[in-house]
Amino acid sequence: MLRWKTLAGLTLVTLLAAGAGCGDDDGADVREVGSADESGSAAASGSAAASGSASAAACEPVGDAGGADAELAVTLDEWSIEPEAPSVAAGAVTFTADNVGEEAHELVIVRGNDPAPLPVEDGKVQEDQLAEGDFIGEIEAFPAGEECQGTFELTAGDYILLCNIVEELDDGTLESHFEMGMVTTLSVT
Repeated sequence: MLRWKTLAGLTLVTLLAAGAGCGDDDGADVREVGSADESGSAAASGSAAASGSASAAACEPVGDAGGADAELAVTLDEWSIEPEAPSVAAGAVTFTADNVGEEAHELVIVRGNDPAPLPVEDGKVQEDQLAEGDFIGEIEAFPAGEECQGTFELTAGDYILLCNIVEELDDGTLESHFEMGMVTTLSVT
């Protein structure tokens, strides 16, 4: 029942965003930000403000943290992603993302060791164009000053952590959190 309510809510937000002329999502549940209104919040599949003070829906934890084999704290800020350690043990890993910045951020996990070859269009990593199995999951955008958790099954190898929010500023330019430096690598052993 909760899934249908969430789906209905997302459908409504998408319809409102389309009517307001905001950008489209790439189909991979990545938050894209449209034009901001004067109040500092934007209506789109994700939300943030052109003024630099971002807003987003409350944290929606992902997975079951109770069954985690390992935990890793990750700090999100303008314009960095900093895991507390450069590696973590393979298995079910709970990421506790702490948004210490002034804007909404998200944490996307992708298999890989180099962000340079990732498919990017208009500042956004095109998750639907990644090789099969390379998109692991994400903690959707959540507000500044909050923490959010996500638990993901990770096998040994290299991973890329990134924020895939793109904001359209009042002057029409795009501000890509990924291109501004919100990307790092993580080794899983």
